[in-house]
Amino acid sequence: MRLTDLLSLLWRRKLTLALSVIVAALLGFAMTKSLPDRFASEGLLLVESREQAIPELNQMAALNAPGPARVRTEADILRSRQLAEDVVRSLGLNEQPDEPPGMLAALLTPVTAWVHSAVTSLNGWAGETLGTSVPLGGAGEEPARPTDRVGVAVEKLQKNIEIRTTENSNVVAVRYFADSPKEAADVVNTLMERYISQEVMAKRDTTLQANVWLTERLNALREEVEGADRKVQDYRRQSGLLETAQGAVTSVQVSEQQGRLAVARQELSRAQAALDSALRSGQNGNAASETLSSNVIQSLRDREAEIGSRAASLAQRLGSRHPDRLAAEAELRDVRRQIGAEINKIVASLRRDVDAARDRLADSQSALDSSVKTARTSATAEVGLMQLQREADAKRQIYQAFLTRAEQTRLASAQFPMARVISPAVAPFRPSGPPASVVAAFTGFAALFLVGGFLVLRRLLHGTINSVQDLVTITGVQNVGSLPALGRSRKNRMPAVVLDQGQSGIAETLRALRLSMQAVAGGGPANTVLVTSSEAGDGKSTVAASLARLSAADGLRVLLIETDMRRPQLSSHFGAPPPGRSIEAVLNGETRFEDAVQVDERSGLHVLLSDRSSSNPQALIESRQFAELVSRARREYRLVVLDSPPIMRVADAVVLSQHSDAVLFAVGWERASRTVVIEAMRRLPRSMRARVATVMTRVRPGRLDPLGYYEGYAKSSSPDLKRLPAPTA
Repeated sequence: MRLTDLLSLLWRRKLTLALSVIVAALLGFAMTKSLPDRFASEGLLLVESREQAIPELNQMAALNAPGPARVRTEADILRSRQLAEDVVRSLGLNEQPDEPPGMLAALLTPVTAWVHSAVTSLNGWAGETLGTSVPLGGAGEEPARPTDRVGVAVEKLQKNIEIRTTENSNVVAVRYFADSPKEAADVVNTLMERYISQEVMAKRDTTLQANVWLTERLNALREEVEGADRKVQDYRRQSGLLETAQGAVTSVQVSEQQGRLAVARQELSRAQAALDSALRSGQNGNAASETLSSNVIQSLRDREAEIGSRAASLAQRLGSRHPDRLAAEAELRDVRRQIGAEINKIVASLRRDVDAARDRLADSQSALDSSVKTARTSATAEVGLMQLQREADAKRQIYQAFLTRAEQTRLASAQFPMARVISPAVAPFRPSGPPASVVAAFTGFAALFLVGGFLVLRRLLHGTINSVQDLVTITGVQNVGSLPALGRSRKNRMPAVVLDQGQSGIAETLRALRLSMQAVAGGGPANTVLVTSSEAGDGKSTVAASLARLSAADGLRVLLIETDMRRPQLSSHFGAPPPGRSIEAVLNGETRFEDAVQVDERSGLHVLLSDRSSSNPQALIESRQFAELVSRARREYRLVVLDSPPIMRVADAVVLSQHSDAVLFAVGWERASRTVVIEAMRRLPRSMRARVATVMTRVRPGRLDPLGYYEGYAKSSSPDLKRLPAPTA
């Protein structure tokens, strides 16, 4: 549906829409005014974990940090029945008088009383007649017990309470609706206070229970740790695995022996190096470091140098054979012999050092081998010791974790609750809910949308044609005009109106329609026009009679033939044909054509009517006599109008189209179905579809298409119309 069609539909139903809006607005206004005033008060709770100065408390708060699920959980707790009952008892809401019945309950009270009285009478009759009765509740019931009043008050509170949470926010809004402002604020504030106090009490009880359990568990874990340590010590004593501050005794001994062995090897290396150096110095005459460090050898070396210098000087002055020189050389040899003797003493001492170092190295190696053997012997025992030690360490870690948790729990018992009131409820000074005017406007708009939607939905589901544009789109053929709907009285019928108001819009539209049919016929004269429709009731007979009557009044020689022999309708406009002077009589050869034709006195129109006497009208239409009748009419008349049956009812219209120059298809406004019209167009012969035109009938005056309807121009009455003579043989 296009926007223009939608707006047109709503405009046509403007009175219905306006009435619906007014009624709905009045009902909404009246209902709002009849309801008692309701007051709403709201308070805000913040669910959070505040940071404390004690680090352990901050760790506990991090574990219990609020999230979306936590906030929703707290909201559910605020809705709990236990908390509501606590508020009811605290404020004494169960002691308040009952609310007066609402307007609907007040209206139904007499009906309920009458039904109860009738059932009571029937029950009494059954008891007297049948000896049995059914216990009835109602007026004879006992008044509600106090516990029942508490339950009723709790249900009322839960029904009027509203708990709201917002995504990505830790704030919980608590709103309560009551008949008085003070009660609304008191309920909200009491509910929040009771909630916080219950949370503190619950947290304290939980902490105490946790402390008791943790203490018991700590004692058990402490005993397990002590038992594991005793097992380690007993195993160490039994296996001889003594422990020092540096580690196990065997490990310490091996480490010490390895250190002594390394020292012995270093001493042997130094002694051997010193001996080798002394031996090499004795062979090549160089002084080793050990000889240089000897004071005796150093003094002998000094003396050797002095004597050698003196002997060389004597040899230069006195000659090599001089007794002084020979004495000096003998003294030099003696000194050198003493030096050699001292060096031999040092070498002998170095040899003794090397031998001593070798002995120490052997002793260290022997001690190390003994320690390693002992360590290997105790390795198996150390595996068991390590297993016991790991078990003891694991139990000690568990004990330390529980000890830390116990300390945190004891500290947690002193922290603040995880919710606090950030906005207490105050007594409202005006009733909640929209004003009556707003409710009236809303109900009016709602009625407008609902009724408008219903009209559009009905229009879509009904599937009727309501505009010339739709008709042209669906059929694909030209539309030659639109005719309005008129009254049902005889004087308001269209065939009479076109004569009484010859220059009216209807008459001008029919004249334009007659001219348009010439173009539909392919440019030639549209001598024979078939008027049909898809279904009965679309106004085809009215269009045929009006077109023929107006054309005759305009001076044309026109013949109107009623070919709808099953349900003839033209007699309502022209009167019933005389006996034996019908189209059936002409086709059956019972009377002559010129004798059967009647003349309309007002317009001069020639009419050949049906008396519904044929049992097989289609055979008459397909007969040779009908073809000859149409051929004669073509010759004698300027315009021949055939009023045929609907296409979807019988096949007569399809046969009649073969005798026509053009087909005028009448479509009832908002009556003809789209699918039916499409099927009717499909049933026409393909050769005739190009010579089909449509006319929209029974259009509401305000919905007439200005492109297909002539409003008229002259305001005076039309002159007397020319009368045509009756046809002669």
